[in-house]
Amino acid sequence: MIGAFLSGGTRPRAAYAVALAAMTGLAIAGVALAGEYHSNPWLLSWIPATCCVTNDCCWEISEREVRSLPDDEWEVRSTGQVRKRTGWSPDGKFYRCACDYDSVEKHWIKHQGANTRCLFVPMRSAAAWFFRQ
Repeated sequence: MIGAFLSGGTRPRAAYAVALAAMTGLAIAGVALAGEYHSNPWLLSWIPATCCVTNDCCWEISEREVRSLPDDEWEVRSTGQVRKRTGWSPDGKFYRCACDYDSVEKHWIKHQGANTRCLFVPMRSAAAWFFRQ
């Protein structure tokens, strides 16, 4: 069937060549992009690289996972760490950036007990804290 298609004249061959080139291009682009995978690429648009966001170490957390303290500090309940708010989250949710580097495996590991690098909280939480004072 393909042989008949290819021998059918110039137009079918040209269409086949264009389709093959497009598929090859998409395959190459897919391999290139796979090396730069991120579970939530939107985070890369507003969380600074210093928070380890490029290593996929930032994720949304629930409000129950942190406790508001005076002076815009927050306690991460799973670790007991106290950190100043790094910034405001643009979507009204809480985000935590926390990873530990595995020097044996040579990659970053995201987990609940990891060192918290950054915390992003919604404005509403700060306002609620302010009015509780």
